[in-house]
Amino acid sequence: MKITGLIPHTIQLPGRSDYKWRSLEVPIGRYVILQIETDDGITGLGEAPAILTWGGENQRYSGEDPEIVTHLTNNLIAPKLIGTDPTDIKGVLATMDEFVRGFSYTKAMVESALLDITGKSAGLPVYQLLGGAARKVIPVCHSVGIAPPDQAAETALRVVEDGIKYLQIKVPGDPTTDLAIVKAIRKAVGDDIVMHPDINRGYKDAKTAINSTRAMVAEAGVWAVEQPVEGGDMMARITAALDVPVIVDEGCWTPFDAMEIARRNSADILSIYFTKAGGLIRSMEIGAIGRAAGMPMNVNGSLEGGVGNAANLHLSAALEGQVLPGVISINTLEGREQTKVGGVFYVDDVISEPFAYKDGCLTVPDTPGLGVELDMDKMNKYRLSMT
Repeated sequence: MKITGLIPHTIQLPGRSDYKWRSLEVPIGRYVILQIETDDGITGLGEAPAILTWGGENQRYSGEDPEIVTHLTNNLIAPKLIGTDPTDIKGVLATMDEFVRGFSYTKAMVESALLDITGKSAGLPVYQLLGGAARKVIPVCHSVGIAPPDQAAETALRVVEDGIKYLQIKVPGDPTTDLAIVKAIRKAVGDDIVMHPDINRGYKDAKTAINSTRAMVAEAGVWAVEQPVEGGDMMARITAALDVPVIVDEGCWTPFDAMEIARRNSADILSIYFTKAGGLIRSMEIGAIGRAAGMPMNVNGSLEGGVGNAANLHLSAALEGQVLPGVISINTLEGREQTKVGGVFYVDDVISEPFAYKDGCLTVPDTPGLGVELDMDKMNKYRLSMT
């Protein structure tokens, strides 16, 4: 079997609301869907939920956008991959790494499509290619975007009414505002909901982060804090000072980052994105490091559409160790909604079937490959011209 073509499509999914996090400067849902075609007639799918203003701490990892992803795919990656074996995934990763430095979202999209092809060819779901499933049912953590306290509380209450029990709360990085938001949400949802703030590197010094987090623990019962500052030294100071877990996100992209975090004790929990890592294989390597270091982890993302979220689900299934609920979407199809607000960031999608949802959890697809197919009518509806 040989690769005959790589076809990237930029789409814009229709948003449910004006969702925001600190430093987000563009609408979510303007992403790239990739089709890799083969001479056997098997097509693999991948997605790059690329956002130019999203990257690693201290400028260590670049942002990407659909224009960058499309350029890399058409002009650099496709000429190297056409005519090669799509099941030689590690060979393809090595080839891409040789002539494209960085750009992990683009590479993750390509790898996802290759795994989809390999799984379809072998008659196996992707999680089996990763070593099998440690779990088949994945609890969802909903991300509440930055909003005034009353609006954030109203959204959180509607999420809980949809059956979701875990909340990530985006806050702007001002201690007074942050505390007001989490207190309003706690009052609205009650004491049984597990919730934590995501600061997205908003605090500028360790003492502010420590004092603010302690206030949110005492007055709103948050169980953890996510990426309060930028930089491993400050993260280590905060981790040592706090009694609640510290989650690292922007500071953990690669297995090398995970090794450094474990060595320095600069976080308690690893947040893994298959996109940040450059694909599922590297994500599994991060998971192995976390497990060996005794660190829980979660699978988060950039609020992917259905193709990218399929990769999230297979990764969540295959990781060993303690895997906590992560921020993954419940990809809604218009007219086939399973929740009203919980996990819903877009009111429609380009996949033909939704992932099964029940009681706050998604079920991992068990059909060959990623387990998703495109609805080409929806693709045509939401496709954007890149000319």
